Amino acid sequence: MNKTIRLLINALIVMSVLLAAAGCAGAPQTAEPQKLTIWINGRDSFIGPNEQQLPQDQWYISQAIKRFEGANPGVTIELVVQADAYAAHQMFRTAGVAGNAPDIANLWAGQFIFPLEEVITPINDKIPQADRDNLLGWDTDTVGFKEGNPILGYPTPDNQMCFFLYNKKIMQEVGLDYEANPPRTMDAFFADMEKIKNAGYIPIAADEAIDGYAYYFFQIAAYWWVQQNGFDPILAADRGEANFADDQALLAALQAYHDIWAKGYMNQDAATSSDSWQKFLQGKVAMVPRVSSFVSGYLDALGVENVGAIIPPDISDTALIKNGTIGGPGQVMVIAKNSKYPDTAVKFMSFLNSKDEVLKLNEFQTKVPIRKDVTAADLGFESGSVGSKLIEWSKNYVFWVDNSLSDPVVVAFNKLLPLVLTGKMTPEELAQQLDKDKGQ
Repeated sequence: MNKTIRLLINALIVMSVLLAAAGCAGAPQTAEPQKLTIWINGRDSFIGPNEQQLPQDQWYISQAIKRFEGANPGVTIELVVQADAYAAHQMFRTAGVAGNAPDIANLWAGQFIFPLEEVITPINDKIPQADRDNLLGWDTDTVGFKEGNPILGYPTPDNQMCFFLYNKKIMQEVGLDYEANPPRTMDAFFADMEKIKNAGYIPIAADEAIDGYAYYFFQIAAYWWVQQNGFDPILAADRGEANFADDQALLAALQAYHDIWAKGYMNQDAATSSDSWQKFLQGKVAMVPRVSSFVSGYLDALGVENVGAIIPPDISDTALIKNGTIGGPGQVMVIAKNSKYPDTAVKFMSFLNSKDEVLKLNEFQTKVPIRKDVTAADLGFESGSVGSKLIEWSKNYVFWVDNSLSDPVVVAFNKLLPLVLTGKMTPEELAQQLDKDKGQ
């Protein structure tokens, strides 16, 4: 009798466990709350110049975070803006070593993140195949730019281009038609600058030393450097296999950079100024070097009909690369090794690069998407508009020089360029200093 009772009791226990398990399987599951933090670069990234004047909840990135949180119950993302984009790299390293880095950080791609590999989670096996196929820029986030190496992050959704914006009214006044006949040689470019100068306008306004970091006109000079012989000689010198002082392409680009200032074709306070934007908006300046994220602001301020854009002239008839500009996916989103939720972080970065989000981002800023399936028509760019030109120029660009050089070299390059601009240092002296700094 006792044995029979024991068997019945055991059977009842087994049935109870099975019923409980079945009930749990059918009940809705509560997702574990996940709180992630993201650092966003406060300059030329997800937060455009116009957005910086708005309350934070009106920024594109703030609204994108809300959309992601709504589609992923239990997930919250805290947004932190890093005002000093350059310093953010060392801050991220320090936080990563201490184990308290943000889950996601928006940093500069290429050589800026390669030294941070020890505190970054590689994502090679986490990237959806659709993103691999549809997005450009994976090479800029791959260690050493070499296929097969660890991929350290997602490119941000935009392919920034550097170019000249110009005031159409001024150009028409001095008899120049840059829509039909933009200058493509240095001689033609200098002749146009002389004409603009003689009419009482500043041909070009630039701010070349903001926060201790050379700004946009130096990117034009960097393009002139690369376009002559390509990147191989530059990278060889950076690795110590050649000398910058022997690089005639570098010296020629730096000389052109200085000559524009010396001939009065640029605001003479360019090495210290921070108001080129205002000079342009006030109609005192014919052209400003800028990147894509500024376009919307200028179009709103001056009117679509009054703003045009051109790429830099070719520095030489024998240049290896012609009719292009400098640009590329220069920023990246990386995941800290200390993140508890790397899969959710990848999901969010993929979300920001989705076609729907790319189109929403372009409602706030004029961007060149890195998605291959987004056209000028998708973005509402009319033929001949600045936006449509950016799309065309993105097919023929050289990657940012400052993202391609090692840290000691790029720091010296950026800090010393304003001295070359104003003649306080010769091109040869800057090149010699780069040779001293490389490898340190």
